[in-house]
Amino acid sequence: MKRAKYILTFILSIVGFVGCQYGEYDRIPSAAVRIEFGNAAMWSAYGVAAYPDHKEFIKNENKPRGFTYVANSYTGYGGVLLLCDPVNTVRAYDLSCPVERSMKVRVKFDDEELVLRCNECGSTYDISTGSPLSGPAADNRYFLQAYAVYFNPMGGVLITR
Repeated sequence: MKRAKYILTFILSIVGFVGCQYGEYDRIPSAAVRIEFGNAAMWSAYGVAAYPDHKEFIKNENKPRGFTYVANSYTGYGGVLLLCDPVNTVRAYDLSCPVERSMKVRVKFDDEELVLRCNECGSTYDISTGSPLSGPAADNRYFLQAYAVYFNPMGGVLITR
C-alpha cells in the first residue's frame, strides 16, 4: 500500500510538471527563415538597438524599406518581427498569429501596453518569451513561433529557424 502511494504521488507530480509546461509552439505552418545582416553597418541601419525597438521584415512586401534581401533570404510564414525585450535581448518571432494561422493576420507591437497584439482575435503575447498573455492564445496556450538570432563577432547577425 505504501509503495502504491509513492508511485501514485510520483505519477501525479510528473503529470503536474508536464501540465505546467504545456503549450503549442509550432501552430503556424513551417516556413524558411533566413535574414542576414552582413556587417555592423547593416545591423546599425536595420537592426534593433534597445528596448522597445522593433522592426518588421516581410520580403514580399519589401519591409523594411531599403533592406537588401538576397536570393536565399526568407522571412517565415507571416514575416519576422525583430525586437529588443526589456533586458535588451534581441528576439525574433514570426508575425503570424498562432490562433489565426494566416499569413495576413499578423501580431503588432502595442506601444502603449508593450505587448504583441493580434487585432483579429484579441490575443496578446509577452515580448520576452512569446508566451500568450490573454485571449484565445492564452486559453489554448498558443505561443508565438520564435526564431534564433546569432551574432557574429565580426559584426554580422543571422536570424534563422
